[in-house]
Amino acid sequence: MTNPTVFWPATLGVLFLVVGIITYRVDVAALTSPGIRRFLALGPVFVASGLAAFAGEHFTAASSLAQIVPKFMPGRLFIAYFVGVAHLAAASSFVAKRYVRVSSICLAFMFGLFVVLMDLPAAVSRPGIRIFWILVAREATFSIGALALFAVVTGDSRRGASRIIATIARLWTACVLVFYGVEHLLFPQLSPGVPSTTPTAAWVPASHAIAYVTGLLLIVCGLAMFRRQIADSAAAWAGVLVTLLTGALYVPQFFIARSPADQVTAINFIFDTLLFAGTLLIVGLATRIRSDDAKPSWATARAMRSEQPVPV
Repeated sequence: MTNPTVFWPATLGVLFLVVGIITYRVDVAALTSPGIRRFLALGPVFVASGLAAFAGEHFTAASSLAQIVPKFMPGRLFIAYFVGVAHLAAASSFVAKRYVRVSSICLAFMFGLFVVLMDLPAAVSRPGIRIFWILVAREATFSIGALALFAVVTGDSRRGASRIIATIARLWTACVLVFYGVEHLLFPQLSPGVPSTTPTAAWVPASHAIAYVTGLLLIVCGLAMFRRQIADSAAAWAGVLVTLLTGALYVPQFFIARSPADQVTAINFIFDTLLFAGTLLIVGLATRIRSDDAKPSWATARAMRSEQPVPV
């Protein structure tokens, strides 16, 4: 943990997770939905935690991350630092519950740029490499999830637009869950949660069985999200499933890792998977756009400081 490339991402990620849970505890209690759907309110917290951790990586490993910036873009090192600042700003906005309309739109735009400038060109130029299509689906889902948060916060003030965004987010996420579920069934030897090319750690018992069960559950949740009436429950179950995988598989891997490089890899798995879980929860919350308790309590009272209150 003394290595900066390990200390700062881990510290920022955990710090924002703890502070976020504290600041959102009222929103969890405010949701009148019974059971597992209460976890939907924690979506922004998980997203903020992941963004904060990756901000730490951008600050401590900027020179390495600058290498993946498209070569035609000037100031690649500056862009790496700038993305880190943008991640940290969005995470702070979500946890502090301030200026979320602005930060969610900017975050959606940023992830959209990742897809258009990096992931999609790589997938199109090398269509036979599956990881590129997985990255396209993942980054696009993060972008659409940020738009879904905008829809949640905006609520009644732009109800028509919010419903359209929520519907698009629900259908897209449903397709991605089915896609990811099939990936788990086809490649059970790889790490479950968000598909990757990394084999499951040797210490994980019954790893193939975990992958098959995860794949089947993701497919079931994805298919259920095509039906709006139960989409919020399906998103909640999928989000909780991915969160459990994070805690059961990837957090222990961080403490097992013996080198800073292995610890950084574990951090990437922890917060990437947590970011995906938070996105699923946000999309589930957005599907409840017709309900008064769809908006978090802080958005119902006053969406952001210096902005007009959201009508109730």
